Amino acid sequence: MTAFERLPKTSADAVAASFRSMAPALGRNGARLYAMLCSRIPDDPELVAITAHGLAAYPALQLLAAVHFLLLRDPRDPLAQYYSNLTERPLPPEEAFPVFSRFCKSHREEILQIVKTRTIQATTVERCQLIMPMLSYIADMAGEPLDLIEIGCSAGVLLTFDKYAYDLKGRGVLGPQNAPLTLNVEVQGGPALHIPKIGKRIGLDLCPIDVKLEDERRWLLAHFYPEGVELQTRLAKAMDVVARTDIQIFEGDALDLLPGLIAKTPGPLCVYHSACVVYWSDEAKAQLESQLLQASHRREIFRIGLEPELAQPAKPFMEIVLSRYRDGAVDSTIIAHAPNTADLAIVRWLD
Repeated sequence: MTAFERLPKTSADAVAASFRSMAPALGRNGARLYAMLCSRIPDDPELVAITAHGLAAYPALQLLAAVHFLLLRDPRDPLAQYYSNLTERPLPPEEAFPVFSRFCKSHREEILQIVKTRTIQATTVERCQLIMPMLSYIADMAGEPLDLIEIGCSAGVLLTFDKYAYDLKGRGVLGPQNAPLTLNVEVQGGPALHIPKIGKRIGLDLCPIDVKLEDERRWLLAHFYPEGVELQTRLAKAMDVVARTDIQIFEGDALDLLPGLIAKTPGPLCVYHSACVVYWSDEAKAQLESQLLQASHRREIFRIGLEPELAQPAKPFMEIVLSRYRDGAVDSTIIAHAPNTADLAIVRWLD
């Protein structure tokens, strides 16, 4: 079974349900255009059928990103007049659906090519707010310089977490004085924090983003809703940091690549993933665990998982799991909670 075959496929009913379930949350987050579109798309069989061809676990997001991507590439279409990031005076979202439907149908083949070949890459630099405390803690145990392997790295933004400053809300500021971005995070409890020294930075992804290519940057930015201009600006700055950083990114199935890369990375090591492995099959998850157990016969490996619970999307927090592999055995512990929302950055350490 190939890596793409492991990705879940979607039925027309599941596609329609995905759009309907997204609409209320998008509205609450200020994404008025997408909220309106998601409420109307399920009633258009042709748009549902186009979306169902995709690879994504979130088919609604994949279609919206594909359309946004095409508009970012060429904003001359009338649909762009409804996108806040593409015009100074966007037209009312309530009037957008007929124009959106026309655009999708007239660009059907382009959209199908995108949803069949591009995976969801909803990366934000703000996720570093959760990564930094975890890697500080692991570096205290494992030693430095700490080598990093990220599964599902996208553009590699999280592999540059140490390049940013962090305002810890009453606990000081960490990071370089000349950092291009300052990220805000409230850390409740836990050990003293520091920015660890990093050795190798290795990323694995089925469809990695090359931030030196303009079209690739567009695909990443296309995942933001149009009203999220500030988020897009911050990610664009982070991609500039990635472009200047020595990162080894490998395209392919992590289960094929990981054993060899672990063998070539002899220093203190942390493997981590966020909003990635949760979409794998049970068989693939078990194979990843087996590979790490096997590799731990020769050395110690730490693993951090920041994964939402698909079975409980309304759960108010996600669990951050630390696994320590030694001598063919593993000790896994939930070490912290983080709110399961995009607009809060709080790490609550557990005793």
